[in-house]
Amino acid sequence: MSAPALSLARTAIGSIWWSIVENGSLTAVSFVALIIFAKLLEPNDFGSYAVAVSVIEVAGIFTNMLFHDALVREPKASDAHFNAAFTVSLLVSIVVFVILLTIFPLLATLVGDSRIGDIGRVLGVALLIEAPTSILNARLRKEFGFRLLAIRTLIGRTAGAAIGILAALQGFGIWSLVIQSLSMTILGCATLVVLSAWRPRMTRELRPLADVLNYSVGAVTSLATNFATKRAFIFFAGVFLGVETVGFLNIAFRLVDTVWAISATAISQVMLPLMARLQDERERLLNSYKIVLGIGCSLIYPLFVGIGCEARELISVIFGNKWLPAAEPALWLSLLVFVQAPRLFMTSLLSAIGEIKGIRSANLIALAFMAVAIAVTRLADTNYALSVWSSCECLALAMLTMLVYRKCGLSPHEHLRIVIPPAIASCLMAVAISLTRHFLPDTQAGLNILLLSVVGFLAYAGLSLHAKDSLMLAVGLWRTHRYRPPTTDS
Repeated sequence: MSAPALSLARTAIGSIWWSIVENGSLTAVSFVALIIFAKLLEPNDFGSYAVAVSVIEVAGIFTNMLFHDALVREPKASDAHFNAAFTVSLLVSIVVFVILLTIFPLLATLVGDSRIGDIGRVLGVALLIEAPTSILNARLRKEFGFRLLAIRTLIGRTAGAAIGILAALQGFGIWSLVIQSLSMTILGCATLVVLSAWRPRMTRELRPLADVLNYSVGAVTSLATNFATKRAFIFFAGVFLGVETVGFLNIAFRLVDTVWAISATAISQVMLPLMARLQDERERLLNSYKIVLGIGCSLIYPLFVGIGCEARELISVIFGNKWLPAAEPALWLSLLVFVQAPRLFMTSLLSAIGEIKGIRSANLIALAFMAVAIAVTRLADTNYALSVWSSCECLALAMLTMLVYRKCGLSPHEHLRIVIPPAIASCLMAVAISLTRHFLPDTQAGLNILLLSVVGFLAYAGLSLHAKDSLMLAVGLWRTHRYRPPTTDS
């Protein structure tokens, strides 16, 4: 293996590890806090908070991510680029904050819960802190500084969660969620600034942004439309179904998203800078993509199918019986892994080769479909809502699949050949779990989780005939690096 290839491989492996630590600590701390809050608060508290956060998160895309991916991808990004991006991000965050102060009372009236207006305006303060710090975040990701990011997340999340839980125990109710969120943001950003050797500064020289502006606009609008789809779903579920139903939906999303953050997001965060380095070597890029897609789906599919099949027992043990209405939505959302996992890897591939406009178009169409579906169905009940969400996810996958085919030459058949074996094995695993459940008592939820997990693992391991293919793909990646001719200086 050549020295550059060996160095890149070691960097990628180390970065994936620290990214897993970052996302794992973030998710673990958040999930433990969620369990405690679920015991202390009511579903309508979670619903009102989720509706307010859905708006904040969409606004945060335009402040926190405006230049993030563009700077990570830009090979010639210098201090001038980062300083200019820092200046613009700070100004944009101020403008967005003022807009939020104006519109949140109107949104609260639309949903019918006055708390949403006050909560949203307070949470908007976080954008003024996160936006400028996001530039430092981008620089660290570009330089594979995932160790420092992991430390930032661990300190900020742990301390913030502790403060929020203390507030809940003191009877602050829904405001304890707000206190937790702001504490995590402030402490996490402060840790990043203190520990980082480089800091951005204000500047009047904004011309360097011309190098990244085209990609930046495409990336942020693509990400915004993708985020807006889920957040619009949560917001209008609150309008048509009420904040209590949104509370159950929020718990279902959080149960699934917790595992997703650990297993998939960590891989995704490393894939963009890694694939960006291979963007000029198309054959190596596509080989790496197929390997990661095959191995990733083999690991992710059974994990989420298992969560969905055991959702009722998991929710009963973790959150309590008052949250059992969230079990059916959790099953729906878990099974969508068959759609979401391939999308994760397709998006990273297309971003690496600069096809951000195609991703943006796919996300816009999915968002438009979501808007029309909500207008037509008015989310009559939870099943209608979940059907709308599932249809939107499937449409987005279909569009990205065709985009990868047009831009990279990878046909839908090639994708199916990779993802079908683990999908079939996961479905048969679900059947085994369902059949086993009939012989288990309903009163022993904790024991049932253990027994069903063992049955699911054994069934999937025995049915995973695709393991040989995944091994061969891994060997192919090693051989690609092993026999790559070393570069020579002219």
